[in-house]
Amino acid sequence: MRYVQTMKKELLVSRNAMRIILPAIAIATILTCFIGLTLGQTTTATTKPTTTFSMNGAISSLVLGMSPNTKTVDMSTVQKFILSGVWNMTVDKGNLTSFAANFYTGPVNGGTTNHTHQLSNFRVNNSNNIPIQLTPDKSVSLSGILDVGTNGKKAWNDVHTTVVISVGRTITIS
Repeated sequence: MRYVQTMKKELLVSRNAMRIILPAIAIATILTCFIGLTLGQTTTATTKPTTTFSMNGAISSLVLGMSPNTKTVDMSTVQKFILSGVWNMTVDKGNLTSFAANFYTGPVNGGTTNHTHQLSNFRVNNSNNIPIQLTPDKSVSLSGILDVGTNGKKAWNDVHTTVVISVGRTITIS
């Protein structure tokens, strides 16, 4: 009988832990929706900032369809979307010569709303004429405007955008 009581107590603790863990996973996943993991990225190794470099990587994220004010999440019912694609950037002598991202998005269970996006024609807002530099830890931040396509057709022009690459591992496009 004592063993059964101990097991019930452990099961109750496990359920309470899950109530804490699942929202934490959901929050981490929400953050991931803005951060595509840059797998297979290439950069120029250096110990000081460099103004000529190329970088590329994968976009791989899960987005939860919920408002930012949501405090708890039921992972079995919340709508889930995937982002999957690639990005690349080239900087020559402090000037952005190319930035592009192409990715697929849609509900994880498929459906008719699946589509692709293309980010192109990035123009850096550099009124101060400061050269773009990759830091020794492989980080860089760019602000400017770009064009957004949907399913291969231009949808929006001159979209204000910030691209941040952090420690050569993550990219945030917002």
